[in-house]
Amino acid sequence: MPLGVIGIFLPILLAQNSAWCAEPAQNQKVLPVPGELFTVEGNAAFLIRPAPDKVQTNSTIPWVWYAPTYINLPEERECWMIERFLAAGIAVAGVDVGVSHGSPKGRTGFSAFYKHMVEQRGFSRKPALLCRSQGGLMHYNWAAEHPESVGCIAGIYPVGDLRSWPGLKGATGVYGMTEAQLEAQLAEHNPVDRLAPLAKAKVPIFHIHGDVDKLVPLDANSGTVASRYKELGGPMTLQIAKGQGHNYWSGFFECRELVDFVISHIATKAPTAPSAQLPKVLMIGDSISGGYGAEVIRLLEGKAEVIKLGSVAGYRIKEQPIWQGGPAGHLNFGSALFCISDLDRFERHLAETKYDCIHINFGLNDIFRGRNGRWYNPPEQYAEHLDKIITLLKTNGAKIIWANTTPIPDNDPDRPAGDDLIYNAAAEKVMNKHGIPINDLHGIITRWDGYAEWKKGSDVHFGGPVYAMLAKQVADKIAGELANPNDRK
Repeated sequence: MPLGVIGIFLPILLAQNSAWCAEPAQNQKVLPVPGELFTVEGNAAFLIRPAPDKVQTNSTIPWVWYAPTYINLPEERECWMIERFLAAGIAVAGVDVGVSHGSPKGRTGFSAFYKHMVEQRGFSRKPALLCRSQGGLMHYNWAAEHPESVGCIAGIYPVGDLRSWPGLKGATGVYGMTEAQLEAQLAEHNPVDRLAPLAKAKVPIFHIHGDVDKLVPLDANSGTVASRYKELGGPMTLQIAKGQGHNYWSGFFECRELVDFVISHIATKAPTAPSAQLPKVLMIGDSISGGYGAEVIRLLEGKAEVIKLGSVAGYRIKEQPIWQGGPAGHLNFGSALFCISDLDRFERHLAETKYDCIHINFGLNDIFRGRNGRWYNPPEQYAEHLDKIITLLKTNGAKIIWANTTPIPDNDPDRPAGDDLIYNAAAEKVMNKHGIPINDLHGIITRWDGYAEWKKGSDVHFGGPVYAMLAKQVADKIAGELANPNDRK
């Protein structure tokens, strides 16, 4: 049996009753991290609380509602996500209503669990619904009837159409209907047909789904949800995992974008000192810095006000909507070449905003080679651009840290392996000239235990744990520079 099929059917096979039973499993589950086991109206449930020091006083605790909850779900592969939710002061909980496929009986069990969490335990009235695979049927059918009780929805290859999986025939047992009856009432039970209330409430949605998923096909499920939801005016992001099916690929369960999405929509914001009292840090970089940026901000929370400007930067000249004859769009800091192409506005931003520390990390977009094999930004020109950028940054008075670019895998189609060394050598000469310290992110990756296996691939990006490792390195370097405020470069 293929892994994808095992992944979705194993919880069912482990249930006490028949494969298509409607009754919840009563076994004592084993959680992947310490938590509490209890029951709600006879249904097994769990709760994993954040540490007391992560919880904000005088506020309800935000929580992620995980589905499907079976005897073996959530599982160890999902620890990375769970740990980050807990670190953000967010609890994780779920209830086992059996293999319900989002049936009315399952929804009743969900409503009882929600009432218990909110009224008896005092948790937030708007949890984030996290649905994995068949959990999509459960969560979306409940959410469609309770849009006011949903903070956001995040999905990992979630089922959105009963006809796609398990098929109407496969769902008749738990719905207590014939196939014809279920077909006639499908609009009342099929998530893709029940999105209007969620869109009206502007419930934000994020899905990650593989484009070669055979068990829960992308187009029929997340693809249809995305197209219909956007037509209805609802906010949704669909991240497509290229070459991935319904499997245990770590990128599904270590998806930084999904975790950041959830945290941004439900986490309780901690009171911090006024920003004027905190050191101000600017992080400039490409998608690699985007991968670790949110974690750096979290690590420096309460220690520094961090502004991240990258390849999709948020800085816009508000006082001057027209720039050089056209609309003043966002600045792009994803490469040295982009910085240079918009140097005037970059200079204006630095003149208007004083920083205590500036951390820079780009190069992979400059290394990019076109079809003709030529560098997008040749090494000599790259060095010239860096020299101009560093010279400009020094006028701000901030302490500057340069992070060299991370390695290139052996099968990158656009960047020959070894070009990273050429560009890092060029950058090092510029930094030595200006007396700028170098944060050796390249070395962090080459010393990483998984480097040899990653090097065989074609993607310059990394999974969540590696970005967390880079984030700690960057945060430590920034904190170290901020510890000596009088030592300006």
